[in-house]
Amino acid sequence: MPTRAEVKAWRSLHRGKGRRETGCFLAEGRRLVGEMLDWPGRTVAVLYADAAGDEPELKALLVRAVARGVRAEAVPEAIIQTLADAATPQPVLAIGEVPAYGWADVGDGAIVLLDGVQDPGNVGVLVRAALALEAAAVIGVGETADPWGPKALRASAGASFRGPVFRTNTRAAVDRLARRRIPIWVAAADAPPLERPPPGPVALALGSEAHGVSTSLRSAAARVVSVPLARGVESLNVASAGAILLDRMRTGPPLG
Repeated sequence: MPTRAEVKAWRSLHRGKGRRETGCFLAEGRRLVGEMLDWPGRTVAVLYADAAGDEPELKALLVRAVARGVRAEAVPEAIIQTLADAATPQPVLAIGEVPAYGWADVGDGAIVLLDGVQDPGNVGVLVRAALALEAAAVIGVGETADPWGPKALRASAGASFRGPVFRTNTRAAVDRLARRRIPIWVAAADAPPLERPPPGPVALALGSEAHGVSTSLRSAAARVVSVPLARGVESLNVASAGAILLDRMRTGPPLG
């Protein structure tokens, strides 16, 4: 049974301060826990409601956890309710160590910069879309929501465990990209539409729907692009726009 101190520490993982102080994150539900048990990072513990212990899918997860040497414990449902962030939690959750991803983990390919994207659901969807579309990394700058927060993780559907996802500051990102000779392309609703894919890897910068990317990042951009939209449509949700632009940058439209 987890101690009171552990429950208190794990409850703090709902907040960025708690994640920074402990170096851990909280993942909820069968799918995310299953993804965690496949990743190379450290899973600290798997907790499940004792009343659900006979559920076949949950039993299979527990077998995998034990095989990896992960602490797996049955707890009263009240503890799951206390720790979970979701309004209607599933009977299983896990605590893991936030991976120490950095620039050394970023391979070849497009990079997604999230600048001030504060909605964790949008951050998670963009992580999922970016890694599905073969992006080399997703990097948060500015006031972007923590991709390792519980809401962002749920929205990523486990994609965060399959690629470099981390935060840095804007100046460090601009300097690193310049050293790698990777141009920054900023997405903005008032920009010319993207009609052809780039000749090589770029960093696609996506900002908040209210304010766009920061002035410092936009001033470092080699190009500003938008999604071609039907007449009368002003803009798209940042997650939708980002996924469309990433796909167009990867494959491009038919070139006739």
